[in-house]
Amino acid sequence: MFFAMAAPMDAFSREAAALRPLLRAVAASVLRSSPDHPDVDDAVSETMRRALEGRARLRAGEPLRGWIVGIAKHVALDTARSRTRALKRQPSDASPDSTRDITDRIPDSKPSPFDRAARTEEMARLESVLHELPENQREAVVSFFIEGLSYVEIGKKLDVPIGTVATWILRGRRTLAQNLRRD
Repeated sequence: MFFAMAAPMDAFSREAAALRPLLRAVAASVLRSSPDHPDVDDAVSETMRRALEGRARLRAGEPLRGWIVGIAKHVALDTARSRTRALKRQPSDASPDSTRDITDRIPDSKPSPFDRAARTEEMARLESVLHELPENQREAVVSFFIEGLSYVEIGKKLDVPIGTVATWILRGRRTLAQNLRRD
């Protein structure tokens, strides 16, 4: 039988985990990034993975700190090389616009007017279909999906048993799905 229990940390894992701040500093230094940069996080995680998988290669009596810092340096150097290769693969922009701020070349993440119009139409359709539900199902569905209440909280709010709440939500979802598909 499988039990989802975390195995107790052994001494190696505890000592390696205690070195995380040092590993973060080493990776940040090699990458010339701030310690909270995502690449630094990735480098530290990869360092810990490699250290845990390769701990059998650590010689008896050899200090863990130096060994794991060496791994961190190599991982960070690999990340730096990867960054350089990615920059070289980007097409060069020899136009006069190449001096523009890089943020000007990032696509706008806001929805387009067409996307906003479609979303407004979807919301109006959903609201219309929602109002076709029986009152009890609509209350349960809105309480669960929009207000974020639990089944127990909905049961208290509507003064019904939890099984009734579950049934209303199930039926309401099915009816919504069928009515949304019908056009």
